[in-house]
Amino acid sequence: MAIAGPGDRYDVIIVGGGPAGIFSALELAHHSSASVLLLEKGVDISERHCPARTTGTCAHCSRCDITTGWGGAGAFSDGKLTLTPEVGGWLSDYVEAPALQVLIADVDSIYRHFGAPERLYGDDLEALERWSHRAAQQGLRLVRSPVRHMGTERAADVLSAMRAELEERVRIVTDTAVAQILTE
Repeated sequence: MAIAGPGDRYDVIIVGGGPAGIFSALELAHHSSASVLLLEKGVDISERHCPARTTGTCAHCSRCDITTGWGGAGAFSDGKLTLTPEVGGWLSDYVEAPALQVLIADVDSIYRHFGAPERLYGDDLEALERWSHRAAQQGLRLVRSPVRHMGTERAADVLSAMRAELEERVRIVTDTAVAQILTE
């Protein structure tokens, strides 16, 4: 199926409607006049259904609605955003800690803009101090790791709100796998 006809032109084509694709589209929509097409091989989040959620057994579907679709593989997770550069990956290998913390705060503010709760867990400094002291007594280091917990349902609502806003400026096509990209 051809997504773009002979007269259709896009400045940017984003392949994948997971977090990287969604946030790329948001940045382009808010900070440029580029024409943007976002392609996702899975379906919209409202159409994603996994039989294993009711049967408890993977049905080995040809298109896995848990791992593909609007929102990506984490769309049906418990919706926890860990707001520190000290856990969860190696971004600090590529971006210095102060700049990385600014980026994390920016991402957090975007999630809150789209409906993530304001409540933050793990920010009780007195409790952190007590537990840090206890950990140090055992030769351990407690890593402060504030978490914004959306929950599975709220995460889906946030992702749906992101899509609704993007549809004003970005052409979004789901249920379309990208097999080849042709350029002139």
